[in-house]
Amino acid sequence: MGTTGLHGRPELKVGDVLTSEDNALQAVRRRHELRVLETLVAHGKRTRRQLETDTKLSRTTLSAIVGELRQRGVLMENEQLLHTTGRHGRPTKVLSLNPGAGAAIGIELGRRRISVSVLGFDGSTVTSECRDIATAAGLETKVKDAADMVQSLINRGLIKPETVIGTGVGIASRHADPKSLADGIEQQLDPKGASLSPLRELLPAPLLWDNNIRLAAMAYGKDSEDLLYVVLSAGISSAVVTNGVLLRGGSGIAGELGHLSVDFAGPACWCGRNGCLESFINENNVLLEAARRGHAFASIADLAQAAADGNDIAKGIVDWSGELLARAIGSACVLLDPSRVVIAGELSQFGEPLLAPVRTALAGQHLELGPRSTTITNATFSPTTGSDGAARMALNHWALTTIN
Repeated sequence: MGTTGLHGRPELKVGDVLTSEDNALQAVRRRHELRVLETLVAHGKRTRRQLETDTKLSRTTLSAIVGELRQRGVLMENEQLLHTTGRHGRPTKVLSLNPGAGAAIGIELGRRRISVSVLGFDGSTVTSECRDIATAAGLETKVKDAADMVQSLINRGLIKPETVIGTGVGIASRHADPKSLADGIEQQLDPKGASLSPLRELLPAPLLWDNNIRLAAMAYGKDSEDLLYVVLSAGISSAVVTNGVLLRGGSGIAGELGHLSVDFAGPACWCGRNGCLESFINENNVLLEAARRGHAFASIADLAQAAADGNDIAKGIVDWSGELLARAIGSACVLLDPSRVVIAGELSQFGEPLLAPVRTALAGQHLELGPRSTTITNATFSPTTGSDGAARMALNHWALTTIN
């Protein structure tokens, strides 16, 4: 067997075989690393003696873990006067997380863009980048383009693979198998249509992937609330986050608001039902409906501006969209009872006139089960929301919630 490499993984030589015992030892070492990291996230700075107490690790084990994390650039050790000096009157040495070290990488392989975000151990953004792509690009091409972006960030020193504890990848129109949601001892299954090997080769830390809208919701969901996140764009996607945890369902497709029927006599949808919300207020159909009513607009942004300026046809389209959205969200809120609904995507540019019918619909529900307080807001557009949420998911999964 070869020597120990990044993240405690053996460096395999030709002919070497990684046994289940090797995998188990790696898993134990990783848990030890995460205990140290979680303690420093919680406290900011700790002496080695404090870390021993916090993590319950032996001095020998802690010394080995700290040594490797320092070598990888994850930890810094400085002399600092805390409350008292150390033995012989010398300042006490304290360990802290390197603020410039990227702990989690998030990547979105969207319909129109690819973005990469790097978060520190404290959740702050280290750097992010975005690149527009052709809408016809296949998943394999998107993976290659994302790998090129990651390699560029590595070359510029903005990503240090040796400090990364996990990578999250959000993929448009793909849903992960709930039984295979993240790398553990076994790697997560690749999405249909492409291998994620080009990303794994650059970032040796474990990886998770899921639907990009699901992971984008993690950029908004707080640990203390129930969130319904809705994206109105080329299609309609949504996600539910409950106390910081994504709701996926038994087969991984929970939260598909776009396929709630808002008119049973409406047009056939590709999903097999009739009158689905997505069949009405997807971006293209909204523009077609405006043209059918007598005014063609080049984009949703143009339509939104015309509505704000008082154009009757544009205002009618916004009202129509809001009423249909209200039917779907009203039904979803009966089932989910979210404390917050966030509307994102191109149609969110319609602003308050789009949200007003939703507020009215919720106010009109009298279930007599207790007071309801559901806030409805628009999301501020950011081209890196998907990768921000993917990085947040990776950080939560491998740095903040896996320690018992």
